[in-house]
Amino acid sequence: MRISKFEEKKIDLYSREIRILEAEFKIESFGYYDFYLNYEPIENFSKSYVFINNLAYGEVQFYEGKNYSYLGELKLKPEKYTFQIAFPYEDFKINFLEIKEKDQSNSKIKNFKIRNNLSDNAKRILEFFQKIYANYIIAGQHTNTSAGPEIAYIEYITGEKPALRGFDLLSYTPATKTQEMTPHAIIEIEGNKGSIEKALEWGRDFGGIVTFCWHWYAPLGGKDKTFYTINTDFDLEKALIEGTEENKALLRDIYMIGEKLSIFRGLDLPILWRPLHEADGRWFWWGAKGPENYKKLYHLLYEILTEKFKLNNLIWIWNAPHPDWEIEEDLYDIAGIDNYVPPGNHGPMKFSYDLLLKLTDYRKLVALTENGPIPDPDLLFEYEAYFLWFMPWFGDFVFNESFNSKEHLKKVYNHEKVITLNKLRKLFSMR
Repeated sequence: MRISKFEEKKIDLYSREIRILEAEFKIESFGYYDFYLNYEPIENFSKSYVFINNLAYGEVQFYEGKNYSYLGELKLKPEKYTFQIAFPYEDFKINFLEIKEKDQSNSKIKNFKIRNNLSDNAKRILEFFQKIYANYIIAGQHTNTSAGPEIAYIEYITGEKPALRGFDLLSYTPATKTQEMTPHAIIEIEGNKGSIEKALEWGRDFGGIVTFCWHWYAPLGGKDKTFYTINTDFDLEKALIEGTEENKALLRDIYMIGEKLSIFRGLDLPILWRPLHEADGRWFWWGAKGPENYKKLYHLLYEILTEKFKLNNLIWIWNAPHPDWEIEEDLYDIAGIDNYVPPGNHGPMKFSYDLLLKLTDYRKLVALTENGPIPDPDLLFEYEAYFLWFMPWFGDFVFNESFNSKEHLKKVYNHEKVITLNKLRKLFSMR
């Protein structure tokens, strides 16, 4: 069927009003349906969020020079539905939404392979991930500080802890004292110190899973939080030229991080390693010079950490979900997407899941590596959005009930298909 009648409306998203296009459609029979969008050709890449019956179904992408996008696949019941899409750019115009019924789903991982050059425990945890895929989702929580009050809050509310705890390496390189530092930046850096020790405790003593990202302060400084492109003039293109001042500072930082991560290698503790995240957004300096320079930096980081430091316990996560930014499949293990939908919206994010599968040719496990509201587990499994884990950001995304209410946290953490720390200990152990 084709739907060509759309009405413009406005909704609130994170305290700002955004424009959406809305249309209704009716499904006559239970089954699987592919969604396609035909629109007026665009000059520059853009992306947007889709909502169905006011639930968030995740991210869709629009590529320059094209006018047709595959949104994803949904399993739908016979009833009326409302389709909404936020304007990805000012003069966005839809020609029609096309919905095609098909006999069966194709949105599952096929031919996932574990890299040979991984440590024994890294292989074991990936085998565990394979085993639970499509049957469970791992509860994750990012903690920006070593204290991680989010963990205590979740346990107080739900009686459970997440199985996966997220840490950041933002305080572990030397150029963190910058010009015009705000109190927030200073507090963030100081609070982050000790994260390595807490990560060791989480993995070694608690039996949890550890993931690291790296808000990499620009190696030659700038103002305030210099991982943001807008706050530094650090030039990645120059930094990739051997012998330059930028190159020396870049390598200094990588070697310092390599030394820190070597602590985990000595214990054969696997680390879910998500470096250079969200590069495709270009708001971080490691993405500011475009995909080719990002790829060169990724390759350099991979080479140093894997070959020089022998960090075969790192499970690499590619987190720049765009075809132009894609890394070779033998250089990463899991694909991740970061999505922040409206507060309190616990939709299944199925189109984000399908986007990752398509980008990875259905050959990689995929995860919701950052999010605000946690998708409702019932909806995740009903719509077959088989993310490996979810990972709310820190602070208000946990403590502010507009994002994740106490009742929602209780439901999620006590759901039979959600793996908490207690359930992880029963299902899997490194020992």
